[in-house]
Amino acid sequence: MEENKNIEKLDAFAKKYVLEIPQEKPSVDFTASIMQSILTENTYATNVFKPKALITKKGWLLIIGLLLVAIFVPFKQMKEYSFSIPEFDFSFLNKFQMPNFFESLSVSNIVLYAVFFFGLMIIAQLVFLKGYFDKRVY
Repeated sequence: MEENKNIEKLDAFAKKYVLEIPQEKPSVDFTASIMQSILTENTYATNVFKPKALITKKGWLLIIGLLLVAIFVPFKQMKEYSFSIPEFDFSFLNKFQMPNFFESLSVSNIVLYAVFFFGLMIIAQLVFLKGYFDKRVY
């Protein structure tokens, strides 16, 4: 009960002093100045952060070179291999008969050309769109 009285007193006190605070009017070019500051911050943020690859091209070349050296150098120095590769007999696969589905399927040259050029156009669009989005400023 006493808590409600305190809340009511605080509420009346806050209302009284909020009404006494003079209202401020924004300047005429308030929106333009805010938009200009946002634009400045956005261009600054995009110019500061440049993503970089974790592993550079030189690093990848070094890693691939080390892997190739680690694989081929020990085998080059060995005269005889200490292990033998087992031979597998796959003659049991001859018992299975596969249906001749692809023999009856025939595709004209026009369809093949269309699929080929369609694939080229998709690749071209990907290249151009990637370039477009890379150049675009956010």
